[in-house]
Amino acid sequence: MTESQQRYRVVEKLEAGGMAEVYRAESEGLQGFRKQVAIKRVLPHLSEKKKFISMFLDEARLSAQLSHSNCVQVFDIGVGDAAYFIVMEYVDGGNLKSIAESLKKQGKIFPVQIAVFIAIEICKGLSYAHEARDANSGAPLHIVHRDMSPPNVLITKYGEIKIVDFGLAKASSQLEKSEPGIIKGKFSYLSPEAAMGQEVDARTDIFAVGIILWELLSGQRLFLGDTDFQTVKKVQQAQVPSISTINRDVPPDLEKILNRALARDPATRYMTARELGQDLSRFLFVFGQPVSTFDVAALVLGTMRERQKVRAPQGSIIDKLIEEALFEFTSLKEDEKSEEELKVAPPGARPLDPQAFIDPTNWAQEIGAGLSGPAETRRAGEASIRASMHQLPEEGNLSSLEEQSPEPPPPAPIALKTPPPP
Repeated sequence: MTESQQRYRVVEKLEAGGMAEVYRAESEGLQGFRKQVAIKRVLPHLSEKKKFISMFLDEARLSAQLSHSNCVQVFDIGVGDAAYFIVMEYVDGGNLKSIAESLKKQGKIFPVQIAVFIAIEICKGLSYAHEARDANSGAPLHIVHRDMSPPNVLITKYGEIKIVDFGLAKASSQLEKSEPGIIKGKFSYLSPEAAMGQEVDARTDIFAVGIILWELLSGQRLFLGDTDFQTVKKVQQAQVPSISTINRDVPPDLEKILNRALARDPATRYMTARELGQDLSRFLFVFGQPVSTFDVAALVLGTMRERQKVRAPQGSIIDKLIEEALFEFTSLKEDEKSEEELKVAPPGARPLDPQAFIDPTNWAQEIGAGLSGPAETRRAGEASIRASMHQLPEEGNLSSLEEQSPEPPPPAPIALKTPPPP
């Protein structure tokens, strides 16, 4: 496939962080072929760090071999205008962190069956990645995510659960060593062995799934101190409060599964994501509460509606919804305290100007990302930057949200639970 047959037209800038910036783009081909993609571009000044780039590309190459319904797929990697980039699947939806926070603001938590269903879907994606083999040699790829956390769990508007950024945390850890302060890891979701600087394997991802499920069921953070140091100490100690004392709807069988997933000693933890997923699936069957992606989709839509109501008096509802949802698109935004901790780009670094990126610059020309054609066409393309990731209607016509794309009628909604008093 030649470069002219596979081009990327940038539509809008989604997010920028300490390591990279993300754009929504269209892949353009023959006979009017178009496909939405996301482009993650490493900041130019970081491309000069050879060890970081080497690790970044190695992990991206491994991730590109993954093709699973619960994993965000990587399509391409390359370099243009001295900046490396990854082209990956575009997910039309939000992430688990923003959805959980929306529920918390309403004084609600995830129903047990939906929380378990989400964890099962995460386990499916992790199991596939952990067991993946090279397509040519058949050798194990030994992929470990290393950064499993709510911002890296994306949920589409159809209720599909997808994991993003496989393996990129390894490159991020190298960057943190070389430039302290530029990237802050999600310390709250580390495993004890990772927090102590030991080698990690698939069981570190399993521990993170346990944290995510515990937090969905409790509506609380499991390991979070006043400082990063205190948070790491809490992770190292791995003292897990009884979930059933916080949420009385959690049966003993589910608490037993959680405690094993959150075992401090990796040797007593679940050995594989497949094993954890199977136990959760058996529990859900015995629990007797059917759940599907339709229920998850209804939950996502419900939180979006509530956020619209809350944001209504503050100006543009659409802009704020898009801003919040896209801010969590990848792991670029870390824990709550990290926004202030992101390092300012050094003197001489190129400014993150979306217009400069969208114009046909050297980088855009190299990967075919520039808006081309007559001036009228360019202006029309630039106008599309306001397009919503969620395809929301114009402000003042929010009642037509469901009419944007026909969907099968969902089953009766599952009632959200208000956390009982401890």
